[in-house]
Amino acid sequence: MFDTIKKQITNGRLSVKSVTAIILFGAIILVFVFFGLPTSSTGGASLGTAARVNNTLISMADLRSESARMEQMYSQFMGGALGGEAQRQFIQRQALERLVTQELVAQAAQKAGIFATDAEIRDIIVTEIPAFQQNGRFQRDMYLQVLQANQLKPGDFEEKIRKERQNMRAQHVLATASAPLKIEIEKVKKLNEQKTNVLFVKIEKDSALSSLKVSADVVAKNKANPEFMKTVEGYYNSNKSEFTTPMQLRASHLLIKVDPANPASDAAALTKITELKKRAEKEDFAKLAAQYSEDEGSKVKGGDLGTFGQGSMVPEFEKAAQNQTINEVGAPVKSNFGYHLIKVTDRKAAVEASLASVQDRIVQKLSAQAIYDDSMKKLEDAIMAKNQAAVEASLAQFGAKWQETGFFDMSADVVPKLGSPVATQAAFEVTKENPLLPRLVRDGADRFVIKHKESKMEAPAGGEKAESQLAQERTFDLYGQWVDQEKQRARIEMNQSAMERAL
Repeated sequence: MFDTIKKQITNGRLSVKSVTAIILFGAIILVFVFFGLPTSSTGGASLGTAARVNNTLISMADLRSESARMEQMYSQFMGGALGGEAQRQFIQRQALERLVTQELVAQAAQKAGIFATDAEIRDIIVTEIPAFQQNGRFQRDMYLQVLQANQLKPGDFEEKIRKERQNMRAQHVLATASAPLKIEIEKVKKLNEQKTNVLFVKIEKDSALSSLKVSADVVAKNKANPEFMKTVEGYYNSNKSEFTTPMQLRASHLLIKVDPANPASDAAALTKITELKKRAEKEDFAKLAAQYSEDEGSKVKGGDLGTFGQGSMVPEFEKAAQNQTINEVGAPVKSNFGYHLIKVTDRKAAVEASLASVQDRIVQKLSAQAIYDDSMKKLEDAIMAKNQAAVEASLAQFGAKWQETGFFDMSADVVPKLGSPVATQAAFEVTKENPLLPRLVRDGADRFVIKHKESKMEAPAGGEKAESQLAQERTFDLYGQWVDQEKQRARIEMNQSAMERAL
């Protein structure tokens, strides 16, 4: 892809040099700034490989550094600490994905002849990174101190800068290649100037079915129809879960938590829960839970969790509770939360309703479905025939009312009030001359009737927005396509177990 378009770019410096420095400062120095100098630069913490991209390895040290940078960004963005272990693991996966993409782009840029010179790298280090400067002048001692604090050698650090530079230059190449033509910009501007306001009716199937009235005569007629009743029986057999009350349990528990970041806490928690299990054989379980449980929500109730059904608890807890003897304290059970002692106090088996007991409900439901299908067919026929009176009569049956979108321009992806890309595209088709869209718009289970109300021409504020927005969208799409192509060609391996240990 780059072989054709890179010729458009000169080998001069890019205007985004300072941005490069900011990104590098954030990616590599942030750990130093926020967490201070490590007491030692030795030890096994920096050993290991997080991923391989073709023949290049991404180290665990790089992953920890990038994870720390992204954690700090998330914390600042959210205005507080991270939400927990799950969020940290999510950020770490994002960090690894970013490092892999960065390495992949650097390799592809190198093959395409997009380079960063030694002079550029030296210039960035000496003039663009404040952490290496004192009174505006580069200090080699400060430079080496920061690198040592982050367990980096000068050569490794300079290679990171080179890859960042290549990545940004590649994006600049793509931005130049995807720059919109003047005729395209004018077309987008005209679309932005053309404003349309439409009327629409949105029919949501579930809501429509619940609003339909099925008369007693219709129900009686359908029940007397053998073919209809075969359909009722078939529906029952295919949807038995709809007519089954799942097993209900009532249980109490005592929880001793485990810290995932501290392996020693697992053994300590198991020892403690085992001792409490022995005591529970002689002592009151509710009192033990109230005193020792680390589940703050249930300990105040003696560990009582109330009544719950299938899927309400974590799988390990639920499986044990389903098989325990009533009023006996079972063996310790481990889950993601820690170790549990469980006492099941009541169990109600799953109950499947008979066809006879739910037959009337199914008849009512299928009768409403038949009315809905018939009414929707009549509505569609009326729309295609442009019979406004018949359209209004059909809509009244559903209790549907016309709504107004308000003015929107022709470049909109989704009109907020419509809330549907499919309906939005259909809204562009209606005009003053042909106001009613001659078809029913389908988007999933929803149906839309669309009618033109008014149009106008209005120049949008910020005349340059169309050009910049189109350029940004083009660049983003082209960059994403290029990265996806490179990923398909590359050999990429991620060390999932090592990544879990990194935290």
